[in-house]
Amino acid sequence: MGSQDVTDGDNISVDVGASVSRRKLIAQIGAASAALGLAGCQTEGDATPTDADSDGSDGGDGSDGSDGSDGGNSGGNQGGGSAADFEFSRHPAVAPPGWEPSKTQQGSGENERTAVFVLQNIDNPFFIPMTCGFHDALNVFGWDGQVTGPPDNGGIPDQVDLIEQNVSNMDPGDVLVTTILNNEAYNDAIQTALDNDIAVVNGHSTPATKDWNYGYMQEDVGFSYRDQPMIIPHVGIRDARGGAAMAAEAYDRLQEEMPDKDEYTVLITNELPDNPSVTRRVNADAAEIGTAQRYFESRSDPSVSLYNDQIINPPADIAEAQTQIVNTIAGEDVDGVVCSAFWGAVGAGQALESGELDGPMVVCGFDLLRPLLNQIEAGNVDFTVGQDPYSQGFQNVPLAWMYLERGIEMKDLEWGVSVWDEDNVPFALERRSWAGDDGLLQWQEDNYEFLQ
Repeated sequence: MGSQDVTDGDNISVDVGASVSRRKLIAQIGAASAALGLAGCQTEGDATPTDADSDGSDGGDGSDGSDGSDGGNSGGNQGGGSAADFEFSRHPAVAPPGWEPSKTQQGSGENERTAVFVLQNIDNPFFIPMTCGFHDALNVFGWDGQVTGPPDNGGIPDQVDLIEQNVSNMDPGDVLVTTILNNEAYNDAIQTALDNDIAVVNGHSTPATKDWNYGYMQEDVGFSYRDQPMIIPHVGIRDARGGAAMAAEAYDRLQEEMPDKDEYTVLITNELPDNPSVTRRVNADAAEIGTAQRYFESRSDPSVSLYNDQIINPPADIAEAQTQIVNTIAGEDVDGVVCSAFWGAVGAGQALESGELDGPMVVCGFDLLRPLLNQIEAGNVDFTVGQDPYSQGFQNVPLAWMYLERGIEMKDLEWGVSVWDEDNVPFALERRSWAGDDGLLQWQEDNYEFLQ
């Protein structure tokens, strides 16, 4: 819809009424705002965004990979001027290991390299599509490599040990990819890799931006490569942004399913309260901007309140999560259940199916686990959001290739989340063939030479 669709001469026209959906109404309001802006009536400067998909910046956490700023380089009213907040990003441009100017003039870049992805838990099935993505990228670019990590009963010290072991066996120009769970434990191992002429990428898990940003990496930690400041680029999503996006989708659906209400009540669950990445999806105390809780609390007309003003922490088990959710809200006027992961969403969906909970109720979760997709297909859960773990494996390799072969400086590569509901869940289920004897991982292990 363009601005001309709502203008009639000097007047602004917006259709309302029972037959006009909320999404169409928002589109009309957006077009009307554009028309006013074109007419020279738009406020200049640091106006507060009002779009339902914004958290005060650009969708929740900064489009360049932050939780509301820009990876650590933002400025406010410094040096005079207006009181506007400025968002910007600065990353270092340092020549890569083995750099030759001729690489930008000729050559296919088909050089033999090794890339190793060190995960925090090699036994977690969530990482199978990420592993498949990494394997595919190694095959496409002709590199050798592997995915490794500590087992279920391991921890960060075990992961750091594996990083150090792999770095000691790597050659200059090779690539280390690793998840990073906090802003201290990995730093010495990362700097050792840089000192050994190894490119380093942070794939998937990354700390909150307030604790882990370009400024912190260069000034507080002092990452350097050949005496020049260096950063560790992130590939993946920002959890607080993903949580806000999930809440925004739930808010839209609440209004579509229960349009006559002027206030909604939602139950937020966090099944992994000790996991900071998952917690940042929903809990406002865990991130400075974004999160599902903060998004809901910022809504008005209609407003959204948290049930009992709290986030509950059911166990990471479907049956037990179902029991706790039912015991918490059965018989209560609750309009939605919004979950940080999949256990609670599946449990709430099963409770609706069995009659333990009464609808209408919007239920949603996070990630594309088969039990959750099955509940969406059955009509018991409304939607889930996906963070694309395959790309969080694959995209590390081309990012490093561009740096090593063409000298293009590395920087964060981040994206939002996708929404999966009854309309597209069959496609999601078709894509779930990662594991098992007939899965993609097994095929890769049987056919990719570097995995033999």
